[in-house]
Amino acid sequence: MKKKKKQLLLTSFLCLCLLGQAQENQQKNAFAVSFGSPGLGLEYARKLTPKLNAKVVWHSLKIEDYEQEDVKVKDDLVDILANLEVSIIDLGIEYLPFKNSSFKLTAGIGILNKVNINGVVTYNEDIVFGDVIIINKDAGEIITDINWSGVAPYLGFGFGRAIPKKKLGIGIEFGSYFSSSPKVDLTATNLLESTTSQKENLQEALDEFKMIPRIQIRLAYKF
Repeated sequence: MKKKKKQLLLTSFLCLCLLGQAQENQQKNAFAVSFGSPGLGLEYARKLTPKLNAKVVWHSLKIEDYEQEDVKVKDDLVDILANLEVSIIDLGIEYLPFKNSSFKLTAGIGILNKVNINGVVTYNEDIVFGDVIIINKDAGEIITDINWSGVAPYLGFGFGRAIPKKKLGIGIEFGSYFSSSPKVDLTATNLLESTTSQKENLQEALDEFKMIPRIQIRLAYKF
């Protein structure tokens, strides 16, 4: 009788092990939460082969009314009020070149729904022209609006699999989007209205800003 019980327990244990192994082999999906330069990210990943994973990520970031005071521009002190809004969808591939390493290479495209920087510049102190004093609030303000849009390929590398070996996994990625030049809009009011003539110069200065950094820390859950 005891022998039959032992055999039954052993059989049950083996069945559980095989079931667990089968479930492990079927777990080819993962959900991840990330945070980094593109903002908060929600990610779904699917294993294609032992070395290749596909993933879709939605990034979102919004910073409102970030104020920086006493910024020196030439001989003047100005205050800057900035806003940042980011909404990007990534469609990418992750390649794991080494079997026993979590090192990976990533590539894909980012759909730049909205990458916008808006800034309002005002004088910090009154403006003096000889005997004439202009109150800083009457001088006006300069408003800049910078937008990246369209589809941008990205490349990167990192550590931590999109589909972790265990139930939970942590990862980090470094890379960059390669976008077109941003579109710049420049407006000004009151005495600063003539500043709008510098719009083309500002556009030319930002023509080189075609790389948007992509740095993320991820926490993934396999299912």
